[in-house]
Amino acid sequence: MRKKLLIGIFFFIILWSNTYGGCKIQSDTANKGIIKVSCTSSSGKRLKVVIEKGSSKYTYDLPSGKMESFPLQLGNGEYKVTVLENTSGNSYQIVGSEKVKAHMSDEKSVYLASVQNIKWSNSNASVQYAIKLTSGTNDLEEKAKILYQHMANNYKYDYNKLATLPTTYLPNIDSTYNSKTGICYDFSSLYAAMLRSQGIYAKLVKGYTPNATGYHAWNEVYDSKNKKWIIIDTTYDLQVIAKNKKVSMSKSSSDYSKVYEY
Repeated sequence: MRKKLLIGIFFFIILWSNTYGGCKIQSDTANKGIIKVSCTSSSGKRLKVVIEKGSSKYTYDLPSGKMESFPLQLGNGEYKVTVLENTSGNSYQIVGSEKVKAHMSDEKSVYLASVQNIKWSNSNASVQYAIKLTSGTNDLEEKAKILYQHMANNYKYDYNKLATLPTTYLPNIDSTYNSKTGICYDFSSLYAAMLRSQGIYAKLVKGYTPNATGYHAWNEVYDSKNKKWIIIDTTYDLQVIAKNKKVSMSKSSSDYSKVYEY
């Protein structure tokens, strides 16, 4: 009887938020395409979040004591969200797990959200500039072109940065905007954030292309007029343009092999 009473009292809370010894999985934003997770490591060890749906799985680092937002980019349905804490070496133990259901009215809405590796708000200087730069038009395709031209013509690739980055590195869009330098991860995060701030669906994609050496990041931008995703690689283009050569904003899908998308 006592157990039934407790379930009745806390039923609504459990629907959207579960706490496991300092770890919290908050799912009230699942229908908007994101899940929020926070955890404090009692041992000071590294934390990870694993988000699974079907046979697909995404793994993220989770800073201790910080609430982070992660995308539910695998569409509507049931996800399993697990928080892991490092024990030793490459071994981890589960410290919290929950099943979450997403019922997005538009599955593309996840590509407007502010998430861990595309973190943005209207208070960001880069977003404020994007608003100013595109204020002369309401056409989403034109906005995407204006922001692309800004990226391709004003930024430089930092050839030394990659060698010094930790494995937990995450882009900071205002740092990239202010310095006008970065790597592919920085540029694709900034471009996606600027687009999302204008209501344009934009993905950050990781994978491989003959246009870059090793693991690469680029964007897919939704063309609302033609109802299709377009590949845009600002990192490749800004390097080509710096050599006074011409490039096409839209890239061929045959040249890009996707591994993950956010």
